Amino acid sequence: MIWSFIVATALITLLPGPSLLVIVSAALREGWRAGAAASLGVVTADAILLLAALSGLGALAQASPLILLGLKWLGAGYLLWLGVGQLRMLPSGQDAVAQAPGWAFRRGLMATLPNPKIIGFLIVYFPQFIQPGQDAARQMLLLGPLFLLTVLVVFLLCVAAARLLGEAVAGDGRCWPARLCGCSLIACGLYSALG
Repeated sequence: MIWSFIVATALITLLPGPSLLVIVSAALREGWRAGAAASLGVVTADAILLLAALSGLGALAQASPLILLGLKWLGAGYLLWLGVGQLRMLPSGQDAVAQAPGWAFRRGLMATLPNPKIIGFLIVYFPQFIQPGQDAARQMLLLGPLFLLTVLVVFLLCVAAARLLGEAVAGDGRCWPARLCGCSLIACGLYSALG
């Protein structure tokens, strides 16, 4: 059960989404430290949302459409802002030197935290791996941290891959992966707002 949980979590983490795009764009533009900081921001947001889902706040958000709608619009607006900001960065990465890793952490945190869909996902994901007839709380004490650790490891591997891609592409072509991430963040924001 543990290995199937780890594999499933790793595969779900690799699905393209706003969090992965923020991490990859931070790594491409600002380097390993920024990518790692953005990864920690996303995992911190995941931990907060996991605690919220387990404490019943997920049911409250699902019961109140107004709260859910507010979170949805907040998250969509933030993704649009991130995407436009990514497109406006200097192509040479000169502006990245001035950015502190704390900025990347906040971007990762805010790309994930206002997304109410994650709470719904966590509510339906974890019960698939809870063994009936055993203490569910004890199982969650194992699965929760294991989920966060798996997500962090996968994101750090993505940061390393993004850095390798960034180094392999030279000259003016170096901008296209970061610009693609910016366009993808805008698309995610529009999809979130309209979907």
